[in-house]
Amino acid sequence: MTALYQRRARARRIRRLHRIGSLVLAVGGALVLAVGLPWLVWRGPYLLDKGYIDTATVGVDGGSAALVTGLRTALVACAAAIGAGVALVYTIRNYRLTRRGQVTDRFTKALERLGSDQRYVRIGGVLALEQIVQDAPEQATHAAQVLGHFVRDRAPTHQHPTSPPNGEPTTTDTSLPTSLEADVQVALTALTRPESRTHVDDREKLYFAILHLAGAVLVRADLTDALLTRTNLTRADLSGADLTSAFLRRADLTHAFLDGANLTGANLAKANLTGASLRGADLANLTRTDLSGANLTDVRGLRTEQVGSARLNAETVLPPDIRTAVGPSTT
Repeated sequence: MTALYQRRARARRIRRLHRIGSLVLAVGGALVLAVGLPWLVWRGPYLLDKGYIDTATVGVDGGSAALVTGLRTALVACAAAIGAGVALVYTIRNYRLTRRGQVTDRFTKALERLGSDQRYVRIGGVLALEQIVQDAPEQATHAAQVLGHFVRDRAPTHQHPTSPPNGEPTTTDTSLPTSLEADVQVALTALTRPESRTHVDDREKLYFAILHLAGAVLVRADLTDALLTRTNLTRADLSGADLTSAFLRRADLTHAFLDGANLTGANLAKANLTGASLRGADLANLTRTDLSGANLTDVRGLRTEQVGSARLNAETVLPPDIRTAVGPSTT
């Protein structure tokens, strides 16, 4: 508590000194402008060109008078330019503060919509957050945090049983819906859109463990490093999705579409890929993964040892060279 109190007191002192310093600079600048500028305009020409101006003949010598007038005009113009620059900086600062306030206000209204009892109002809140990210990319991480909590709050969680015997993959809970609510789907789409994820802090990971996301449409979604442990993705469309280094241990991907998906470095240990389509996908760790009925035609980077550590059956479709090397299917 003492250390925390000291840090807060130090922060308060710094803020106080900053305010005092700003006030001193403002007062000093005002005095310089009020006193120094008129003096410089009046006496400046005699200081700058005193070798060419005779103070005794300024009133009768037209050349000296014109030189003094020209120098005074130039000094006034320089002062006006400096004033315009200061005004521009002040205007830019006010614009940024106003814009920040507008973004905060829009963010607050979007949060209020997300808490509505009406589905379409919630969808409007999600779309409003996505628009905020497009207009103010610096808010992308905050928007991702809000949308992540929204998905975890709105999507059901399936009752994952204790580990089945012999390390078999987790099966689907058939009592849960086969498709997502519209607002959850819109939130998932906004949250995993590649254009938005580029602005999100790398430390902000997607956490969808044990969620019931059956039937989710995540085409070309950015799910890099996503935590999808025991997540139900039955019949989900993950075509072209980026699942690089995703953690899919014991995930249920029964009849999921993973055509062209990037699973480089992903952990699919004990995942259920029964009937899944993985044409053209890049695969990684398949230890004890259930590939019963999975279509692995044209899978890139597939090695014989990967398939050898997975669970296959007669309906598993393997590339010809892998099928020849593996031999008859095992169950």
